[in-house]
Amino acid sequence: GFVKIAKKFDKTFKDHKGLFKGNNCDDGKKAEVLAGKMERLYANWFCDGDIREAQAQMLSKRGDGLMMDWTQLRLGYRLGMCSILALWVAWDCVWGQLSRGEVSIGGRTAFPVFRGCFGLLAWHWFWGLSVYVWTRYRINYIYLFEFDPRNVDTPIDIFNDAVDETLVFLICMLLYYKTESDDQLFPDLIPPGAYPMFLILYTIKCMIFPWKLRKPLWNSIRQVLLASFVSPTFFLT
Repeated sequence: GFVKIAKKFDKTFKDHKGLFKGNNCDDGKKAEVLAGKMERLYANWFCDGDIREAQAQMLSKRGDGLMMDWTQLRLGYRLGMCSILALWVAWDCVWGQLSRGEVSIGGRTAFPVFRGCFGLLAWHWFWGLSVYVWTRYRINYIYLFEFDPRNVDTPIDIFNDAVDETLVFLICMLLYYKTESDDQLFPDLIPPGAYPMFLILYTIKCMIFPWKLRKPLWNSIRQVLLASFVSPTFFLT
């Protein structure tokens, strides 16, 4: 980097050519010596003297910087919305059962629908967490699982999709529970059964579209179902 900057300066400002000649940034040797010293210190302190492991750990990783962008802000406030809705649902279920003896949502007719959708939603969250850990520690999961690199989402994209799905899930659960309760705080304009039906349709939509990103999922399901009839691969094991 030092050498390139010095050469670029010499080409751009020909009247001042050679200004950095003989200084520390002329050939970058002192910077290399300093970098080697830091790598040896890090290796001795944290890697049992392994220089290669120290160099790998000292490489910059995504997320190390302190720069804040709008994607993280958007994810943060939507996570806050999910937390508030989750507390609201939990409070209504517990308080309704304790104060008025009402059956919680666990005893309602559509609870198996919400339970099944929650299983798929939890799988999406755990997948995003796994991808984040693999990306953070440079595990080439794309190669191991034989994914197409062009159709792989980043951890932030996965978390954004999971947050959107969680918001829809919690809103449908809350509206279903409120419209079936006896307090009549929510107008009964829409039948209670419409909310779990909408959640089912929304879940099917998320599992199919966008097809370019969901196609590997269905290919993986097909490979698992046909695992007994084909040669085993690392993904199937």
